[in-house]
Amino acid sequence: MKQTLQYKILPYNRYSSFYQEKESFYRSFINQYYLDFAHHQLSQEHYDAYLSKTLIAPHDIQFGASPRKVIWKIGMPSFQIKDINDFKDHKILFYRTRLLRQKVLIQFHFINGFFYYSQLSFLSFTEKTNSILFDSIKNKYDCPNSFEEKDRLLMTDICGNKMIIEKGVYLTVSYMTGDSYPRQLMETQITQRYEQLNKADNYEIDRLSKIL
Repeated sequence: MKQTLQYKILPYNRYSSFYQEKESFYRSFINQYYLDFAHHQLSQEHYDAYLSKTLIAPHDIQFGASPRKVIWKIGMPSFQIKDINDFKDHKILFYRTRLLRQKVLIQFHFINGFFYYSQLSFLSFTEKTNSILFDSIKNKYDCPNSFEEKDRLLMTDICGNKMIIEKGVYLTVSYMTGDSYPRQLMETQITQRYEQLNKADNYEIDRLSKIL
């Protein structure tokens, strides 16, 4: 006799609780990710960075790619979210996977459909993980002999794209575009926000003067 699998639909309250718990995990990585912070990250100048002749491209995906292209290349994300905090036209794709037998979270950030930032985080790691990571980066990006393991290390390419390796609570590798387009979009949003705040302040001051 042919057997059939039995599927159960979670009650709404249990499904809602499961989704909220899942969302809170991803949001814990972006709670501090605001417009000013993102703009500052892209605007920083790093004069002590290693220069690589190989273009920096996480997953060999060029900056500027669309979310659809990233999904086509990597697959459907584990979670995605858009318009976080005070960001407009902003989207993040999250991927949970395993590398070197360690749990890893990968983020792809887009503004107005333009891929501008990515981060790979080892949620747990060992010194062996750290050594293998550095060796892989040295081989891929043709690093000089002076390239050595540090708690924080920066690299840039001829297009101004950046890679930052940091060892803290998590071992992270961050990638940032050198293109000015996303930074300009952020600056426009920052200007618009300040204008709206000034209008709101002026309205409150005018309202107060009429009351006094």
